[in-house]
Amino acid sequence: MSSIVQDDAIRSGEPRVEGTRITVSDVKRRVIDAEEDPHVVAGEYGISMAELFGALAYYYEHRDTFEEREREAAQTRRDGERDTRELVDELRGEDASPSSEEAE
Repeated sequence: MSSIVQDDAIRSGEPRVEGTRITVSDVKRRVIDAEEDPHVVAGEYGISMAELFGALAYYYEHRDTFEEREREAAQTRRDGERDTRELVDELRGEDASPSSEEAE
């Protein structure tokens, strides 16, 4: 059975199934969040059921850390969306105003 490993050069250092690029978060999102069949997920990822359940066990052992990362990622996403909306609104405001030549 493979173990869960981390390497900063692979998948940004996310915990993953040894010998693969499949992260614990990949498995968690599909099996827990999306409620997909574990057998199907393991088959599509090309990992054994033991490796899949090992990834889930790792998730539950480190659940607080994963949940904190998810909260931080969600906040970063919201901040980026807000910044993008503000930029688009600003650009639309500039485009909507008549140029000095049109105003004369």
